Amino acid sequence: MRLDTQTTIFMICLVYLILHGAIWFALQEYRSHQVKLWCLSGIFSGMAVVLLALRGVVAEFLFLYVAQLLMLIGNWGRMVALRMYLLPAPQAAPYRFYLIANSVYFILFCMLINEANAEWEALMLFNGFYALLCFDYFRIGQKLFRQHETLGAKLLMWAGLTFTVTLGVRALGVALAGTIDDLYAPSWHQGIMVIGQFVAITLSNIAFLRIFLEIAERQKLKVAKELSMTNERADAMQRSSMNLKQLLEEREEIIHQLSIFNKTAGMGALVASLAHELNQPLTVIQMNTEMIDLVIHAQGVTLNENTNIQNAMAGLKKANQRAATIIHTLRNMFRNGNRVVTTFNFNDLVNDVVLISQSTLQRHAIDLDVQLHAQPLPVTGDKSQLQQVLLNLITNACEAFPETFTSRKQVCIQTLSVNDHIELHVSDNGTGISPEIQSNVFELLRTNKESGMGIGLWLSKSIVESHSGSIHFQTILNQGTTFTVQLPVTSEAMYF
Repeated sequence: MRLDTQTTIFMICLVYLILHGAIWFALQEYRSHQVKLWCLSGIFSGMAVVLLALRGVVAEFLFLYVAQLLMLIGNWGRMVALRMYLLPAPQAAPYRFYLIANSVYFILFCMLINEANAEWEALMLFNGFYALLCFDYFRIGQKLFRQHETLGAKLLMWAGLTFTVTLGVRALGVALAGTIDDLYAPSWHQGIMVIGQFVAITLSNIAFLRIFLEIAERQKLKVAKELSMTNERADAMQRSSMNLKQLLEEREEIIHQLSIFNKTAGMGALVASLAHELNQPLTVIQMNTEMIDLVIHAQGVTLNENTNIQNAMAGLKKANQRAATIIHTLRNMFRNGNRVVTTFNFNDLVNDVVLISQSTLQRHAIDLDVQLHAQPLPVTGDKSQLQQVLLNLITNACEAFPETFTSRKQVCIQTLSVNDHIELHVSDNGTGISPEIQSNVFELLRTNKESGMGIGLWLSKSIVESHSGSIHFQTILNQGTTFTVQLPVTSEAMYF
């Protein structure tokens, strides 16, 4: 019978080694420290069981102390591995409890063996201690079950109860016996303990494996869900990008249409200027033509024989050129269609716009002072659009003077070269911009003019910024306003 009892104990060792080794092999791909801790701890416990089955074969020191130490290390490691499932909840307190409880048990066990030679009491302490300690399997399983009602948590709870009940029965049976003559002698309580060990060890290992795989599956589902959400966000961002692209295209179209509208709106005011400007050179042309015709018919001379005729022809050519320049400038400024990007001298642009603005300035009795930089200022861009900007600024300057303005009206246009930029200043000595609209003067449909539409400055800002430039202003109430446009000086192609 003694051999049979030891054989069953060896079988318990075999269960420890096989189950923990199988789990280690099955979960090797996860490279988990938790799995390694669980399996190594089980192997330690199995080695302890081997020593416990070999009393009389191995030294008493190995049987009494090394076996106990290995069993404590094995149970401590498995408890820690199980509590890792409860992370990130704090586990420092349970870990300290395990350390203190194991230390106190080992000290008491050694004292009973060394000082009292009380093996019966030591055996009761052994079974009673592990009966209480293994109840923590049940508590850990219960906490995991509250988080997720899974089979793994249930199996761990049953394993903890089986450990506690069977080891408790063994401790009670030893206590009732009152003595221990043969450690391996068969008894009803030892049979219950052995069967319970087989069942509890098997359940605890299956529970550990199930819980590990259940958590891994939940993590996979979480990753899959996050991936799905990421894909949905990516799709949403792509849709938003397409919508943004569409909005930008619509914005460009709105700017284009407003530019056309702004040109059309400015045509009414420019028609009068155009008629006035063209009337002068056309009148000169008419008068010189009549004089030439009169001289030719009255005197019968050739053109080269009369100085008056030569002067009249020179005036005729000059007036005709002036009319052609005005028509060409207006035609370019108010054309429709796509941008035409060229490189030009910004001073020439100012002269062209000033030419068609002269009549407006004269009609409002405004003195114009033009101060152009001495050197050419090369700019690459859409000349027509930039002409619109300057025309808008001159128009605003002309409208800065109320009818009751009694001082001398002045508008100054100045071009400068500042580092790698040119600066255009359009100044007036009018009433200035009222404080309540200064912060939104460049916004669309914002104006303080009774007949204004609130397009000109907004459109001017859009055009300047599309040319990599900037526009801002300084104003002093009742003293005037200065608008400053900055544009890069370049002869290289720009992309719009």
